[in-house]
Amino acid sequence: MKARLNRHELADALGAIGGVVATRTPKPILQCVLIDARADHCLLAATDQEIGLRIVINQVEIMEQGQVVLPADKLSQIVRESLDEVIDLELNDTVCHLRGEGTHFQMFVQDPADFPPVGELEGSGDFEIDAKLIRRMADWTIFAAARENTRYAINGVLWDKIGQELSLVATDGRRLSYAHGQVADGDSPNIKSIVPVKAMGLLQRILVEADTNIAVKLTGNQIMIRTIRATLSTGLVEGQFPKYQDVIPSDCDRIAQLKTAEFASAVRQAALLTNEESKGIRLAFRNGILTLSSRAPSQGEATIDIPANYAGTDLLIGFNPYFLVDALKAVQASEVTLKLKDANRPGILTADPNFLYVVMPVNLS
Repeated sequence: MKARLNRHELADALGAIGGVVATRTPKPILQCVLIDARADHCLLAATDQEIGLRIVINQVEIMEQGQVVLPADKLSQIVRESLDEVIDLELNDTVCHLRGEGTHFQMFVQDPADFPPVGELEGSGDFEIDAKLIRRMADWTIFAAARENTRYAINGVLWDKIGQELSLVATDGRRLSYAHGQVADGDSPNIKSIVPVKAMGLLQRILVEADTNIAVKLTGNQIMIRTIRATLSTGLVEGQFPKYQDVIPSDCDRIAQLKTAEFASAVRQAALLTNEESKGIRLAFRNGILTLSSRAPSQGEATIDIPANYAGTDLLIGFNPYFLVDALKAVQASEVTLKLKDANRPGILTADPNFLYVVMPVNLS
């Protein structure tokens, strides 16, 4: 195997691969990346035996086809530190030589025959969806998913496809984020599958500007997603996802329209004087004004006033500020709408017809 690769494209691919390789494992080969030099491109592959990723590098010159298996972290560090435009890889028995302008690294390799298979989506998928849309939907939901919760079903993002409508839903039990959009092929089977958070983060990373539609296919307990340069495969989270439709309030009659940046700044400022005892911030709505306040017994108090286009009777409600900040960072809109009912009822934050965010209040009495 002998190839010359564009360093920037290789570094970008290794960055994504680094999100897959196992950090702690009794199988050292799972900490490696497989580089497969083919006629006109290189394929990089990695797996932790739950998630697999294949990425194509096109800016290459192949002198001799072949495969090499190298430690992913060390290879990534070498490539990142290099200042060269191209890096030469050459396999010589059990040693791979990496050369740049004035640099030469020799790395011991493992046998490609021992590298576990990494799933590939061949042919067409079950359906396709616009790449920019699925990226926005992932951005709108992934932050609300649970992390290492004992209710395993919420340690992921639900993909719920009915006809041409695909919904992504995430919750950690105290908030819920919902996004939906149209798929390109409405004749494909309906699905209801829970994709792990780690895989959703990798999907965000592998989507690039050149992507138009991505292909999605379910096989057994696995979902495969193919972009223009990569294929992501992952096992699904087992369990029953909560009935998210029952969580979304339908009777909110107090509505506030707010400038996103202004609201986010006020929430962050109010959060500065909170602690484990105070737990949250107060939002006091009255005609034309939103007052955010907080109190930490050993530190002091904060009060911030911002304009609000508010319709409804006066309302005082408490929220976890970090739950609000997460959503405000994700919406990427200049204005948001906050819909409320009572101080002990969940609120809805929206900024796009395809997105809504339900957040439970906190008791600040």
